[in-house]
Amino acid sequence: MSDIIASDVQGHYIDSALISLFEIEVQGTYVFFHSGLDETLKEVRFVSRDTTMMNTYQALPIVIDGIEIQADGAQSRPSITMANVTSVFRDALGGLRNDDLIGKKIVCRQTFRKFLEGGSEENKTGSEPNEFPVREYIIDRIAQETKLLVRFELASPFDLEGIQLPRRVIVGKYCSWAYQGFYSNPSYGACTWPLDSKVTVSNTGKTATVDHYFYFTLEDNPITAATYTYDLYNASTTYGQSAFVTDTTGAAWQSLFADNTGNIPSASSSWWRRVFQYEIYSSLNTYSRGTFVKYGNNIWKCLISNTIAQTPENRSKYWIRADICGKSLNSCKCRFQAVAADKDSADYGPSVRKNTAHSLPFGAFPGSSKFK
Repeated sequence: MSDIIASDVQGHYIDSALISLFEIEVQGTYVFFHSGLDETLKEVRFVSRDTTMMNTYQALPIVIDGIEIQADGAQSRPSITMANVTSVFRDALGGLRNDDLIGKKIVCRQTFRKFLEGGSEENKTGSEPNEFPVREYIIDRIAQETKLLVRFELASPFDLEGIQLPRRVIVGKYCSWAYQGFYSNPSYGACTWPLDSKVTVSNTGKTATVDHYFYFTLEDNPITAATYTYDLYNASTTYGQSAFVTDTTGAAWQSLFADNTGNIPSASSSWWRRVFQYEIYSSLNTYSRGTFVKYGNNIWKCLISNTIAQTPENRSKYWIRADICGKSLNSCKCRFQAVAADKDSADYGPSVRKNTAHSLPFGAFPGSSKFK
């Protein structure tokens, strides 16, 4: 705690409101929130801990409780609660889910309003910020998740209960690595699925190679190129495993089993899985809600029908990333054991069958091979 903060607290009265600031680790960077001012929900700015820049904190209904400092016994495990009804928190996650934050760091800072940018004693870059002692925690689990709020239970970085080599606990069927984190810049985590989702395989005659791009939704539904037109479903036709069809609405489906006759494709059918198709993004086009596009190395889903020049990007209210790992063993197998449904046709789509001879890379799954 700085001397100025200490003298303010020990004075006869406090002439400035107390402000709580939160910094949450997301995909190798941080997002910034504050719990709001009495009269407004505008953004506030405060000097970073390393004094090199001014961080911008967005207003969000957020509260932390259960903080205790003790010299012995178990470490306190406070909880932090955030509103789940606004788009502020969801947009900040950039397409991630709440459980993707498990294992991430959260930094809690407190200062007086007068030390914020524009305050009567504004802190400038290059000088130490006037603030209370900074507290850092690790997001340990989701304690509660409803339509109104999400509550995370936090753990102290010094709480070593249950820790295992190599510095992370193996979980039975869920992965704790950040999707494609190893090849990101900067690298974070050990998920080695390539950023462009490309897998190169030999063609049928094995005289050449073909680049296939495998994309999947959070629920492990394939996302394929719209350049391919699948046959219209016919109830009298026998479909083999991995066959693609479209229904009368234009929705695409893939047969999960061989000898699939008379089973009408639907979300409730155990014989079929939904397939989504993407087109290449163009700034000259207008996209409707639910449309999938490819922009850069990523697949995006339109959230709001938009006019031209709404470029897909994280934290956009118009778009959300569609190619997202479900953090399950099946999600990992869909990618690392993917087999092309048609080896000669790039982007035609993945087969239902998986190459189980290809072991999964080192991750959060028991029995997987060592990551190098």
